[in-house]
Amino acid sequence: MNTELFDRLGEPARMRELAGYDLLNPDLRTSLDAVAQRSATLLEAPVSLVSVILESAQFILGSHGVSGWVAAAQGTPAEWAMCTYTVLAGEPYCITDGRSDPRHSGNPFLQLTGLVSYLGVPLLGAGGHILGAHCVIDARPRIFTDVDLAVITDGAEKVMRLLHAYRTG
Repeated sequence: MNTELFDRLGEPARMRELAGYDLLNPDLRTSLDAVAQRSATLLEAPVSLVSVILESAQFILGSHGVSGWVAAAQGTPAEWAMCTYTVLAGEPYCITDGRSDPRHSGNPFLQLTGLVSYLGVPLLGAGGHILGAHCVIDARPRIFTDVDLAVITDGAEKVMRLLHAYRTG
């Protein structure tokens, strides 16, 4: 594991904020799946995720179009997750074609799933920490537009309203 990545993602105040949500609530999962489905449908993308990034793993809270080992594991290593880049950047993150992007061309997630393009926006918690990301991922190269960004940002706002309703501490 990349020590710098672990240190940034595992920052204690950020982990405490994440622990303050009932992330395993099945009703929350159903609602987040619906947000992911809406974003995927509106952006004509085969996959959409709502995920939080823990110190060493991406945990998928809600999804549309996820199958196979990713669905079974409900996540990926943080080092493989494109949402990690969104969390660390603290702003929207876009990949037009991961196969030709030097930051992502060797990414096992892309190689194993056949997905190549990504648009994600951060999920900002009440405590000011970036908790995760809401994204769409596609199997074809895509140039995402400002309208696409507005759609996924609207989805992220819905996600945060839902998460706040499941805040435990």
